[in-house]
Amino acid sequence: MSEPGAGAPFRLVTIPFSHYCEKARWALDRAGVPYREDAYPPLGHAVPALRAGGGRTVPVLVTRAGALRDSTDILRYADGFVPSEHALFFREPDPRRDDVASLEERFDRQLGPATRRVVYYHLLPDEALSYTLLARSFPLPEGAGAASPWWLRRGAFRVYFPAVRALMNRAMRIDAAGAERSLGKLRAVFDAVNERLRDGRPFLAGDRFSAADLTFAALAAPVILPDGYPVPLPAPGEVPAALGALVEALRAEPAGAFALRMYREQRALKAGETRAA
Repeated sequence: MSEPGAGAPFRLVTIPFSHYCEKARWALDRAGVPYREDAYPPLGHAVPALRAGGGRTVPVLVTRAGALRDSTDILRYADGFVPSEHALFFREPDPRRDDVASLEERFDRQLGPATRRVVYYHLLPDEALSYTLLARSFPLPEGAGAASPWWLRRGAFRVYFPAVRALMNRAMRIDAAGAERSLGKLRAVFDAVNERLRDGRPFLAGDRFSAADLTFAALAAPVILPDGYPVPLPAPGEVPAALGALVEALRAEPAGAFALRMYREQRALKAGETRAA
């Protein structure tokens, strides 16, 4: 999680473990944009997002010129801080420009909602694991004790969590039928990426990192649980057995291995940097 200090000229309103927030955070980090992350728990984010100039969803990036309330808009905004040859969205007259934009849009509309619903379907019934994920998202200084946010106090969480779970289930239609439909959509995207990678290409749109690669890796993160995610995620063995089996199966596919590699090789790089041999 980036913390450039109180003087940072930009503010990113997030739910820290959200994969859409990670998509925006990755682009800003890569572009070297100094920002402060204002992190909130689910439901607790809605009012701050509205006050920041967004809607009821995050991420919201607050800039001097106004607020950006969509993760793709934030990626395009971050591109303004890097040389064109390192932009996430290829610029004209590059023939790959439309391919990158099409892939990014598909992942954003299909993969992101699908992974979210599938993972929440398995995680939300487990109060202890849900609390662990929330606590990892809001690390506290040693000795914070009673000064910790109320939602991280165990007694308060037991009151807060059932209401949050019920609202999330209703808002995102998280049930067995919805999870099964989402698994089918997730499967279709992974199959398409598997096919695209069959020719041995290093990146989804050719020979360099793009918005397609970043978006796929970030939005697949909930079902591949990569190292390098800024908010510590559970290990496959810590999640419910059915979800852990899905994670292991997807990691073993070319698409899953690709997303893990993007985190391993690209997540910490600035635009134009290359990985040390």
